[in-house]
Amino acid sequence: MNNLYFYLSKILGPILVPTNFLLLILVILFLFYLKYKKKIILNVLSLNIFLIFIIAFLPLGSFGFQYLEKDFSNIKEYKNIKNILVLSGSDKRIIASINLAYKYPESKIFYVGGDAFLVQDKNNDNHNLTEKFYNGLNFDMDRLIFVGKSRNTIENFKEIKELDLEYSETVLITTAYHMKRSMIIAEKLGVSVKPYPIDFTAITKTPILNSYQGFNVTKNLSYFNTFFREILGIVAFKLTT
Repeated sequence: MNNLYFYLSKILGPILVPTNFLLLILVILFLFYLKYKKKIILNVLSLNIFLIFIIAFLPLGSFGFQYLEKDFSNIKEYKNIKNILVLSGSDKRIIASINLAYKYPESKIFYVGGDAFLVQDKNNDNHNLTEKFYNGLNFDMDRLIFVGKSRNTIENFKEIKELDLEYSETVLITTAYHMKRSMIIAEKLGVSVKPYPIDFTAITKTPILNSYQGFNVTKNLSYFNTFFREILGIVAFKLTT
């Protein structure tokens, strides 16, 4: 069942990305309109174009990140940290784990997760690349432990639970917008770790001119897609557990 869920999510995932879906519908509606010349098709086509413009020109994704990140924006410094869990992903998570490991010299890093792609590339194995990254930053490799090759967040926490760590001494590093979904899954699976979010992207109060200078249609589309994916992941997890 888990494998079926994984393959379906990877196959259907790109289609369910909001901007991909809207553009696909746009093409289909346009072709139907060329053939049938129906006013109702033109109306739906216009609505579709309007939605794409709204997502592209308004920072809806950034506002969505506020909801995802707000509970983790005032994390205080922890004490007595011995286990640093890093969910596989961006290089920023690796750098944050090293900084935290230097802060707590008795701690160890557990790098959790593998390659989420359907077709695995043996020449670009996630663990090998990550090991080279840590090595390149002169990190003590005796303090680094790779945990399984889980392919999504749910599998991540199932493998973390099997480690049987002392959760009061364990922090979890992941991107800030991904922390809410991670903590929901962790709590449901009985993994009570401390959140250590990085790379906050939520919109902040800035002068209008500064906001204009940072305006980027591509970023708006990307942020909205990411926000939608996180919400969809939370909803899907709650409905299936």
